[in-house]
Amino acid sequence: MWPDDHLPIWATLPATLFIVAIAILRPALTPRTTMFGSLINTVLGFDAAAAILREPVIARRVAGVVPGGLPTVFDIWHWLTVTAWACGLGMVMFREYGRVHFRIRFKIVIVLSVVVGVVFLALSSPVRAHGMASIADYGGWRYGAYIGLYSILPLVVSCYLCALRYRAIAWRATTRWEVIMVVATVCFGIANFLPVCSIVVSAALDATGVSSELTQRMYNLVSDGLASGEPGLFLFTALVAVTARSTAQAVAQLLRLDRDSRTARRLYPLWRDLTVAVPQVVFRPKWADDWNASSLERLHRRRIEIHDAAQIVARYVLPLPAAIDDLIESTVAETDQEHLRLVAELAIAAGQLARNGGEPAYEPTVSRSDVPDLQTLIRLWQPAIQLLSTDAAERPGALVSRGGGHRLGSWLGVGSRGRP
Repeated sequence: MWPDDHLPIWATLPATLFIVAIAILRPALTPRTTMFGSLINTVLGFDAAAAILREPVIARRVAGVVPGGLPTVFDIWHWLTVTAWACGLGMVMFREYGRVHFRIRFKIVIVLSVVVGVVFLALSSPVRAHGMASIADYGGWRYGAYIGLYSILPLVVSCYLCALRYRAIAWRATTRWEVIMVVATVCFGIANFLPVCSIVVSAALDATGVSSELTQRMYNLVSDGLASGEPGLFLFTALVAVTARSTAQAVAQLLRLDRDSRTARRLYPLWRDLTVAVPQVVFRPKWADDWNASSLERLHRRRIEIHDAAQIVARYVLPLPAAIDDLIESTVAETDQEHLRLVAELAIAAGQLARNGGEPAYEPTVSRSDVPDLQTLIRLWQPAIQLLSTDAAERPGALVSRGGGHRLGSWLGVGSRGRP
């Protein structure tokens, strides 16, 4: 019986550490999230706290500083599990009633979970008086009531979800992974429903006098499993694993390895050359704001800055030199010639502005000029830069180049700059 008879620590500790790691990483890396995401983070927090107190090695140490010792620790981690399920029920209510109308119902559920915690302490009071480890050792009707209260929320959540499915209630707009999260909650509720059913069946058979050794073994097995919390630990691990994908995405975003961050890096050479010409378009948020910004926000900001810088630079464009214009006409596909001319004019104007520290050397040449779209700028910026390089022998080959460094020669009037 808990905390003496249990699986080896090498079997349970990795599961506990996994739950704790996800519970810490996900909220830390996603400080701004939806209401549904906040409920998920809350569930993870309660699950992690319950998993820590369930671990016998930790429970014995905590029992030394908690009034009531091990029985109180036993009650606390069962109450934390119940509260986690209360938050899981809140997720279901949020999907059915929406952001506004679910709040009152959710508060009622939380209050009921607190009441359950107080009842746990009341039921286990004789256990503390007799110096036992947990109410599972005490047994009797108190333990039966204890298990019933402990299992009721998983049953309620499961029945609630089944009723919603039966009534074909359409939940509000949700992502695929939020649906998976709710389905996982249903599966977990069913997994909790089966042990309770087996206990009820065993108790009913025993009351009618038709119990057998098999039913007694089933009762002991389920009772010991609920008391040790080990089956629940692995079930919670499977449930928490559903959120591992979003946590991995948050880690990738932190390390700038996600898709939006990679796109922003591809935009960097273009952004660098344009914003050095008109640095006033660059928005520089506070460090904390930039840290909390999503990679999508950073990418959007970079695109806006490229657009604004290109619009300003385009006011100072000059006609291309005849040699460059002839080279474009003779070496570039006809469909790209006009676009490349526009990009090359923009590159020359950006270079001249950058050489003067962002200050124009002459009045705007046009009040409004056509600026290629972002995809065209990305595709043709490097070829245009290399086309305008000093070494004329390299220009034809440069037209097909799409990457690598570049040299800004006499047409641009600036030198190479750093990398991100």
